[in-house]
Amino acid sequence: MDEATIAYYDKNAVSISDKYENVNMSFMQKKLVSYLPENGNILEIGSGSGRDAAFFVSEGFNVTVVDPSKGMLRKAAELHPELCAKMHCCSLPFEKDNPLLKEKFKAVLLIASIMHIQDEELFESAYQIREMLEPEGILVISSSMGRKGMEDSRDLLGRLHIERPVGQIQLLFERLGFRLITILRNEDILQREIQWFTIIMEKIRGQISRSVDEIETIISRDRKDATYKLALLRALCHIAQRESNRVNWLRDGDVSVPLGLVVERWLIYYWPILEMDCKSGKVVIPQKRGLEINKPIAFRKSLVELVRFYNFHGGISGFYHDFRSGTVPQEGLLLVDTAANEIARTIVSGPVTYTGGALIGQESYFNFEGKRTAKGKCYNLRETVNNLGSVTVPGKAWKEFCLIGHWIEESLILRWAELTHEITRKTVPIKDIVEKLLIQPTTERDVNFVRSVYRKIDDMRCVWTGVPLGTQFVVDHAIPFSLWKNNDLWNLLPVAKSVNAEKRDKLVGRRTLETSKDRIVYYWEVLRENAAERFSMEVDHSLVRGKTDLVDWKTNAFLGLMENVEMLAIQRGTERWDRL
Repeated sequence: MDEATIAYYDKNAVSISDKYENVNMSFMQKKLVSYLPENGNILEIGSGSGRDAAFFVSEGFNVTVVDPSKGMLRKAAELHPELCAKMHCCSLPFEKDNPLLKEKFKAVLLIASIMHIQDEELFESAYQIREMLEPEGILVISSSMGRKGMEDSRDLLGRLHIERPVGQIQLLFERLGFRLITILRNEDILQREIQWFTIIMEKIRGQISRSVDEIETIISRDRKDATYKLALLRALCHIAQRESNRVNWLRDGDVSVPLGLVVERWLIYYWPILEMDCKSGKVVIPQKRGLEINKPIAFRKSLVELVRFYNFHGGISGFYHDFRSGTVPQEGLLLVDTAANEIARTIVSGPVTYTGGALIGQESYFNFEGKRTAKGKCYNLRETVNNLGSVTVPGKAWKEFCLIGHWIEESLILRWAELTHEITRKTVPIKDIVEKLLIQPTTERDVNFVRSVYRKIDDMRCVWTGVPLGTQFVVDHAIPFSLWKNNDLWNLLPVAKSVNAEKRDKLVGRRTLETSKDRIVYYWEVLRENAAERFSMEVDHSLVRGKTDLVDWKTNAFLGLMENVEMLAIQRGTERWDRL
């Protein structure tokens, strides 16, 4: 929890406690009781003056209180001595040896305290809460929105108040295996011009199905003149699963997704299909009704020219490497820029504008802000993302893309193949189209690159065991490629051959991940020195958000790796591997 905020509460504990105690919260307190397990044991994190904890004790609950401010705890002990036996001075995320992490509670409460948790500590805090809650345990989180005079999420007194949209907090815990019970909203008791919301969730026992009715309606019932709509939805699923740190949550709960990320996915999706044209000189697998005779897809010509150029520069894998690394050959820059801009224009004028026609009372499901094209500025992924606008996605749809996007994506590939089969008047078999749609840039070029970098290290050691490697090593995907299809440089680490054979396609265990931190970070530093542009961009997209140039980028990136691994383990039920 933020140190400056803790220091403020320490210094002003008396006045703050007096203010809190004089506020009548009985209505909200009684409301919360109706959601809590009867006579259950409760953990309140950020207990402040002890006002709420004392009320719950009076209602028959067994309450453990936690607060990072010694001053506030002293005042709480004075005001509510019944709490003294179960007071703990600590803050989220808890230290690894904190005995509270070994306890189980039927409810955890964070009342007006999640705003004080920094972004880089939020996932670990949420994960610890999950581990301390019993199955079907209740989580209560209250937070504010609409504070005035904030600068860098701090109020005029220097306290950290990160006002995250309710949808963002809800999604974080849903991805960790919670389901929403209700959201309560109320005005500020102190009559300030801010709004409060209280999220009440339950930790799921096992798995539950999720509603994707609107997305299914768009896929099944929307008019399909071309494959654009399926390509857009597939791209959003991919980004939600693998690059969600690059999106922005808006205050209304919707999500802003960089158009440039969608452009990159379209380049990869359509590449294998249009590659057929290079050999035949004509449209082989049309992607628009009418066999593209009178009206071809808007970017076909420019993308075919780019594909033809890269036939001599490594194909789709060579392009992917160059586009991400900023190493497109000089003679190919104009081809990349032209194709990227035509695809960007098509995405906005096509599926972004018209998706959702099958939904009653809604003309378009998505919105768009910013530049639709950026000619002369789309030579690599970073510039493409930075110079193009963003697609606005409804928050409820984004949650589904994050939670079950891997299943939706697989369904979209099949439906894309079925639509193409229909567009071609059933002349191209579905299985042949699926084969094209499943083609991805191969790992060989990237693996060879990182291998060449690692070979220069004098004392190279296995990332998972620490044993010396010498020249005998293999490059392992920390998050298995078969699971996540991620070939980012940060995900490619040196391991002993025997360890790689043992780990295979399992997710690395939390204990092994933590004990390997220093080695992981060291290899990241080496990769960053040798491929700064690409490494920094990929870390920004998948692990952190815009922090790779800061001193603490390594800590934040490692926390992001931990988050991705744990999310995948929880959502997919993937087998874990720990080195004995």
